[in-house]
Amino acid sequence: MKRWLTILVALAVVFAAIVFSAINTGAAALDLYFATFELPVGVLVLASLFAGCLLGGLVLYPGVIVPLRMRAAALRRELERRQAPPAP
Repeated sequence: MKRWLTILVALAVVFAAIVFSAINTGAAALDLYFATFELPVGVLVLASLFAGCLLGGLVLYPGVIVPLRMRAAALRRELERRQAPPAP
């Protein structure tokens, strides 16, 4: 049930992004100092949102996810050690 709900929400977000991009077709210039791009506003907004999510994930991974995984692995090892039968 949870998987279907996740798929349904993802499809709704993709549909909303497509509609947003289709509505915002006015051109805007993006100047990166070494190159200039002229793209529709909807594409620029969605691309910057995607880039922000990607950069946020890259920052969170080493700072939060890796330490939590290491702690979980240590707790699993401790649990296995405590559940193992004592050596004769």
